[in-house]
Amino acid sequence: MIATDLDGTFFGADHRPEARSVAAMNAAQAAGIICVAVTGRSHMGGIPLATSTGAELDWFIGSNGGHRVNLRTREIEERLCFADAEVADLRRRLEAEDDGFAFGWEAGDQLHWEAPFLELYPNRLTGNALRDEDRLSDGTTPTGVGKMFVAHPDLGHSRLIERLQPHVGHHHATSSGINFAEVTPHGADKGTALARLCAQLDIVTEEVVAFGDNLNDLTMLEWAGRGVAMGNALDEVKAVADETTSTNIDFGVARILEELV
Repeated sequence: MIATDLDGTFFGADHRPEARSVAAMNAAQAAGIICVAVTGRSHMGGIPLATSTGAELDWFIGSNGGHRVNLRTREIEERLCFADAEVADLRRRLEAEDDGFAFGWEAGDQLHWEAPFLELYPNRLTGNALRDEDRLSDGTTPTGVGKMFVAHPDLGHSRLIERLQPHVGHHHATSSGINFAEVTPHGADKGTALARLCAQLDIVTEEVVAFGDNLNDLTMLEWAGRGVAMGNALDEVKAVADETTSTNIDFGVARILEELV
């Protein structure tokens, strides 16, 4: 199995897969290797981006391990969600500690943003504006939340994660590299989600090559038999990986896939 993060890893500088990377992935898939995208993005926007230039992928694990889509059938095979009370309680505790926190949520097939979050992060990674029509009125939270976004005007992602840790319990707080934190339910991290898929397919960890660059990739690179950090990866990621390849704009994923095939 090949398991790859998208932004900063399989994707180039424009948050799209480059032709060489697509060709290398498709050659691996044609050789009988199962190919999986494992990303912080949701399936709503992530699948079209991952497959837009013809990449042949078998599964899409989105929201840092919160849901899994079979790309052959387009069936959502797995979705992990918080209990509604957990989301409301986490929000109350954070607001009691500091009124500067801003929130967003992924619930079902919809993203929701509150006004303070949109003020801090008005645009998506691709540069497109976040949808203002999804904004909720202040003081409300949606139901069926699979991922919670937490931002603060004075805190980068590392400090945010530190502030969140005492509150998230057995749930998972991480970052994709942007200065907000992403909180997902217990079991919704990339490594655990990938392990569940491999168990169903009778694939052992030694048969998995995984690629990543950021904090949300740590559990996946630690679990995979061959964890590969990108040349542009954070130092923390390189420290847990088995090896480092070239950067995403220098076809780091493609170079290793070409060697494999």
